[in-house]
Amino acid sequence: MDDWSVGFRLSVILILLAVNAFFAGAEVALISSSRARLQAMAESGNVGAQAALSLLKNPERLLSVIQVGVTLASLGLGWAGESTFHRAAEWLFGPITTPATQGIVQGVSFVTAFLMLGYLHVVIGEVVPKNLAIEETERLAVLTAPPLLAFYRLSLPFVYAIEKTSSAASRLLGLECERQSGGHTPEELRLLVRSSRLAGSVDPFEESAIRHVLELGDFRAREAMVPRNDVVSIPVDASLDQALRVFNEHRYSRYPVYDGIPENIVGIVLAKDLLREWDDRRRATERRRPVAPFSLKRYLRDPLIVPESTPLSQLMEDFRKSHIHMAVVVDEFGTVSGIITLEDVLEQVFGEIEDEHDLAQPSPDTGADVLELSGGVGIRDLQAQYGIELPGDAGFETLAGFILERLGEVPGGGEWFDYEGWRFTVVEMDRNRIAKVRIERTSEPA
Repeated sequence: MDDWSVGFRLSVILILLAVNAFFAGAEVALISSSRARLQAMAESGNVGAQAALSLLKNPERLLSVIQVGVTLASLGLGWAGESTFHRAAEWLFGPITTPATQGIVQGVSFVTAFLMLGYLHVVIGEVVPKNLAIEETERLAVLTAPPLLAFYRLSLPFVYAIEKTSSAASRLLGLECERQSGGHTPEELRLLVRSSRLAGSVDPFEESAIRHVLELGDFRAREAMVPRNDVVSIPVDASLDQALRVFNEHRYSRYPVYDGIPENIVGIVLAKDLLREWDDRRRATERRRPVAPFSLKRYLRDPLIVPESTPLSQLMEDFRKSHIHMAVVVDEFGTVSGIITLEDVLEQVFGEIEDEHDLAQPSPDTGADVLELSGGVGIRDLQAQYGIELPGDAGFETLAGFILERLGEVPGGGEWFDYEGWRFTVVEMDRNRIAKVRIERTSEPA
């Protein structure tokens, strides 16, 4: 070692800095790269992308291997650097060094080596390669992956021994070493989407849709269903003209069919089936052909029955598998609570969906002091659209349920009460059902 020239020693330092930079840049590039882009590149035959995907199969071990490489390079850098600067100091100050000043020369060489190597290590070995990796993520990932994969395989026995030793030491200290999932929690995904929106990569509508998709599992069928009292249904013994009259009046594409009482739903009928039947009968009449008696039972489709507690995410999967886009919602006793359609679920994600038959509804005025709303408005919708916070864990999901809970009885038109700075007035009753409610902002919370 003492025979090395200063130039050779400096070359070793530069090589070790380059090795450190390689590992630092590779770490950021691989961890930050898009797996989808790497997969596409790998499928097109890119060897570097294939190596990168192989490394990313075990991110925790990959980071351990990179840390081993960085540590070895740093230790080598310190060893070579200190001896190099010490040799340089002896050459520079040798003629004037005395036994009395030798300790000072050694101290100066050590401090100089520490400061200069530390600076070079941070700038060249860490900051520059990581900045480059941020700018050229996938490109640097595919360039560094093949040599890193070779080092990965060579160092695996060493890394495995380190992992076992650290696990044993952790157990001795009473620490649990559980492997963490490489995925993101819903809250982390919300933060990622919000950051993407702030950066301009995602627009506000897309952010809202993604956020609501993540929340689908928190919503239950009872919160998005059409309540039983508002369901438009057709009796099973209805004539074709009667059924078509209902279709023409309400303009829905499908209806539940009941036998005897509306709660006894026996199937679902589609508008297209009855329109096809009507057209066939018209053609037969024009050609003076006999027409069989009409029976709605011939066109019934088996209903999809779901409990009130079904998460909307599960309901979407049920709709997909059954190819039925309307479900009958029942309570714990099997009594019909309402119906829910695919559109009802999608509206939880994208907001109100209006087709050509829907009357245009004005956008919610979140700053309005007076609102008139249906009693069937959900508690969550009041919060999301109007900023009115009501207790959502008291056994009710709608504005009407909240009013009944507060009054303790079925109200009459005109009854009112104050709650948390809002006045709730029952404007319209439909028999025992609260049909319309006026909500007014008061000057002070009650």
